[in-house]
Amino acid sequence: MRILILTWEYPPKRLGNVSDHVCTLAHELVKRKHEVEVMVLDDSRPGFEDVYGVHVHRVANPVKTHPMASVLTYAMTASVQMEAEASNIVYFYKRHQKSIDLIHAHEWLTISPAISLKHAFNIPLILTLHSIEGHRSHDRFSPLSIAIKEIEDTGIWESNRVITNTEWMKNEVLMYYGDGHRKKIDVVWPVGEGWVDEVLSVYQRVAKESLARSVI
Repeated sequence: MRILILTWEYPPKRLGNVSDHVCTLAHELVKRKHEVEVMVLDDSRPGFEDVYGVHVHRVANPVKTHPMASVLTYAMTASVQMEAEASNIVYFYKRHQKSIDLIHAHEWLTISPAISLKHAFNIPLILTLHSIEGHRSHDRFSPLSIAIKEIEDTGIWESNRVITNTEWMKNEVLMYYGDGHRKKIDVVWPVGEGWVDEVLSVYQRVAKESLARSVI
């Protein structure tokens, strides 16, 4: 399979545990003979790097402002550059008579470009939520937090599947965003051996369902 991963952080950029999670996932997928393109926003070191078979594309936000000036504005302006570079990757494969099989977005900051790419190129989308805005804001929903919560809600609706790291997080997502999503959420505890194969199983199921729909 060819997987396009969208993430807000990737080594050496570390803002939390998402960076190492995505890195481990990407390298383990390559070990299993899958092709992996990682798209990450990194203002400090934009450019391309082949890291032991993982193709890492680092893009910088074209709007040069500190992200904490408004994290929402920063994410939306950054998404334009992420979408543009990711589109170049898709077209690169198309020129070689190949295609990206699925998009895997991590956290709300990558939802906007992921949805655009899904619809522009008809590529299935998987979303991993490592956290949700209700927790980050401690349920104090300012206008900013409400907007981020709505982005997460849109991402859940638009995704073919959603992955959470724990059953507790799954239940929290259902509480905040509706029990109707229960059947589309998979729980993968990213610890120990076997968790990457569980993610891969989700990939394969989504790819198979997408292929079946395209044939109908």
